[in-house]
Amino acid sequence: MQKRIGFVALGIIATVTLTARAAGPNVKGKITGQDKLVPEVYAEAAKPESHHWTWREPSPSVAAQFRTLSASPSRDICIVATNAGTNPAQDPIRMTVTGGRVFPTTIVVSPGTQLAFKNFDPFKHRLYIVGQATMKPDDLQSNAVRQWSAPGAGKFEVRDELFPSVRTWIVVDPQVVAAVFPGRDGAFGFSLPGGEYVLKAFFNGKMVGKPVNVNAKDKSTTDIKDPLNVGEGESK
Repeated sequence: MQKRIGFVALGIIATVTLTARAAGPNVKGKITGQDKLVPEVYAEAAKPESHHWTWREPSPSVAAQFRTLSASPSRDICIVATNAGTNPAQDPIRMTVTGGRVFPTTIVVSPGTQLAFKNFDPFKHRLYIVGQATMKPDDLQSNAVRQWSAPGAGKFEVRDELFPSVRTWIVVDPQVVAAVFPGRDGAFGFSLPGGEYVLKAFFNGKMVGKPVNVNAKDKSTTDIKDPLNVGEGESK
């Protein structure tokens, strides 16, 4: 069920966890290969028939890494820690609607987690979830919030009737314990209760790279030796 409200005080996403841990991150790692991931909206805009993007001759004064419309780790790549259990819903999470986009563009949560889409644009949006009666197109005025609770396991695609640049995926998985977004340098950290976990990376609503097994410890930090190569390809 979805509900519309005028305002809700929710923090910006940085780390989403189901179990609190007072100490700092006890699992640290880094991703690589993010430059090989291109968001679908960029790829579609680049097609000549779309008429959405004007490609210009690249300037030799601009470094090569800045000419590619690749993924931004802090908003496009979600890293999750999972276990074999069935985990409860997370605290409410704010989804930022701004600049004709919704951020983060991929998020992974447990069933029942409430997402609040807040419109920071000076104009309205009409968000909806493809094929889902639980969130049909409706006006989301400037500074307003629209809430939606994640149902059972599955993948849900958020779009906007007014702005085709809006495309966000919500992956619902009962095994999710925590989710984080890497920084610009690709580094990430989890604060997890001691135990065995499997780390997975998601982009465009799909898992990318290979899962990594990790043992979180209560009184020491586990540094993942090899970076998670998210550019190895998408899983369906």
